[in-house]
Amino acid sequence: MEKKFILIITSSFDKTVDILIDKYKSKYFFIRINLDNINKYKISITDDGIFYEYDFKLINLFESIKSIYFRKIFLPDLLDYDENYRNFMHKEIYNFIVGLADSFDGKVLSKPSLLRQVENKVYQLHLAKKFNFLIPKSIITNDENYINNKLELNKWIVKPLSMGKITENKKILTNVLTSKVNNIEFSPTYFQSKIEKDYELRVTYINGFFYCVRIDSSKVDWRDDMSVKYTLVDTPDIVKKECIEFLEYTGLIFGAFDYMVKNNQYYFLECNPNGQWLWLENELNLDISNKILEYLNG
Repeated sequence: MEKKFILIITSSFDKTVDILIDKYKSKYFFIRINLDNINKYKISITDDGIFYEYDFKLINLFESIKSIYFRKIFLPDLLDYDENYRNFMHKEIYNFIVGLADSFDGKVLSKPSLLRQVENKVYQLHLAKKFNFLIPKSIITNDENYINNKLELNKWIVKPLSMGKITENKKILTNVLTSKVNNIEFSPTYFQSKIEKDYELRVTYINGFFYCVRIDSSKVDWRDDMSVKYTLVDTPDIVKKECIEFLEYTGLIFGAFDYMVKNNQYYFLECNPNGQWLWLENELNLDISNKILEYLNG
């Protein structure tokens, strides 16, 4: 029987994919496209199909793959090109690879069009309210007067609207609101009431399987705390119910959910539809990678 590949679309510095391929290369066949090195690949979309040069010969890409794993993509720096053209070239590269992944009729974990929709924090807040999730008080605004007049200092945190980490001096900018805000008219900002948590939960879901990890830390953002304790726990019924509602409504097969827990109340924070999971697998000897590849190979 002709072998079928799992196509992974990612970047050259995706260490998770490095480990994934090395660990499972004897069990599955992989094609890896690092978007930041797209010049190293030959891909043609034609009237006769989508062709890809593999092992020095052209193959029909969609006929040769079982599925697509769409990871974190990064565009090439294009420093050898005139800066006047870089933005245009980046858009062309992005639309090419996104269109390719969205066009595949088989399994895609997950289609970039779906990721774009679900990653939006405004949309997530809408869904949380729609499903009556317990959430911290939340305000998204570019009106600094509203914030300065309405919000009490040290009682709110400031979060980035986008999924990407905004960093300064290697610190993730999820901070307590300690002073008056200014200059946000061009930068809508996400404010949430500060809850003195007991602990947090990271719930990783893949195709029917839940991995619920309790995270004990002292920081507002546990990603900036070096003394974090991780414990695998049963997924609370209410959390499982909410995750399933979210997943079924959006159509996600994978999701990484963050919850804050206070007095046995579970506050939904966000869902990252393309969240990192390897650190949990390594920390607690989980089999998330196996479940992901079983789904993609099925």
